[in-house]
Amino acid sequence: MDRRLTMADQRPPGQVKRRQEAAPPPDPFGPELGRLKGGRAFPPGFDPRAVARRSRRRRRTLRGGGIALLAAALLWLAFDPSLTADYSAPVGSVARVTLPDGTIAHLDSGASISWSESQTERRVRLHAGIGLFETAPEPERDFVVEAAALEVRPLGTVFAVSAEASGWAALVQSGEVRVSLPDGGSSTVIGPGEAASMAGPDAGLAISEVDAERLLAWRSGVLDFKNTPLAEVIATLERYRPGRILLLNDAAAARRFDGVLALDDIDGALRIVAESSGLEPLATWPLLVVLR
Repeated sequence: MDRRLTMADQRPPGQVKRRQEAAPPPDPFGPELGRLKGGRAFPPGFDPRAVARRSRRRRRTLRGGGIALLAAALLWLAFDPSLTADYSAPVGSVARVTLPDGTIAHLDSGASISWSESQTERRVRLHAGIGLFETAPEPERDFVVEAAALEVRPLGTVFAVSAEASGWAALVQSGEVRVSLPDGGSSTVIGPGEAASMAGPDAGLAISEVDAERLLAWRSGVLDFKNTPLAEVIATLERYRPGRILLLNDAAAARRFDGVLALDDIDGALRIVAESSGLEPLATWPLLVVLR
């Protein structure tokens, strides 16, 4: 009998078998279904594939949020140099550090500085807070403290520089310093008991007389206030306490306060100020105090 072979009959037996046993395409939700099922049968009416799709989308969203959070943290580090400063004082304490050239730096609460040097210059960048410097004599190299828009060059002295809105930018306890604006702007020399501050965007520098010992009393562990507006007292205490201190009494803000307060008990100092000024604490939390 004439029997014609088909194409399938002409293939080797092994090839036909391999095609019949070819694996189906991979299920993209297979791993998700395996995790969801956990070895148990699904209940009636349960749509495991819909749950698997939602699970995949949720993990992608979480990954995207984590990447965004990491990027924000890196930007914060890039634009806040104080986080990578060489020396700093934690909020609520005062630090005394010795710089590589032998200069002694006293850092007020929350202050931070960075150090750099070359063959002709020693430079300190004050990122935040107040720093008091006892400069080591080194005639062949200038010593410069840079803060905000000012440069301060001591002429063998003990002086302080502030990066805060404290009413002064540089003051002298002993000796003299030259205070200069950048790019060849205004420049002046101040001596003991004098302070320099920015008079305005285009007004240069203003010079005033100050009580340097009282303003720098924090170096000895106390705050010394004399006829000081209550708003300024509260703002000063806030520098030594994490969080915020809010004064919700405009009439009391202008009252004057006299007293010496210990830095080792800021909450106790705050109670003294409040009681002596007739203020009532509305709330006292670790990161927030509200006074009225």
